[in-house]
Amino acid sequence: MRQDVLEIAEMRLTHVITTPWNILFGTAELTCDKMTKTFMSSIRKAVQAYKARAFQVTNILGDGGFKCARKHLKDMGKMLNVTFRGEHVPEVERYIRTN
Repeated sequence: MRQDVLEIAEMRLTHVITTPWNILFGTAELTCDKMTKTFMSSIRKAVQAYKARAFQVTNILGDGGFKCARKHLKDMGKMLNVTFRGEHVPEVERYIRTN
């Protein structure tokens, strides 16, 4: 699963966006902040959505904003890979632009 944060500054909105590898499906959740607790809640919901469709999430690719969730994800049995500083997850960025 790949994830990124979409921020709409003018409206002060933050969304956590996820897309899986190899299937046309994605999730988006409006969040109130960028705290670890909020990210983990969004990630758990996304993982459950994929699980309900018989997909198992084992690896997560996110930008640096998700580093704070690394330990929690490891405890869930999920591996977090983080992009370099200043980079975003290209597939999620494309998903945001085209959907």
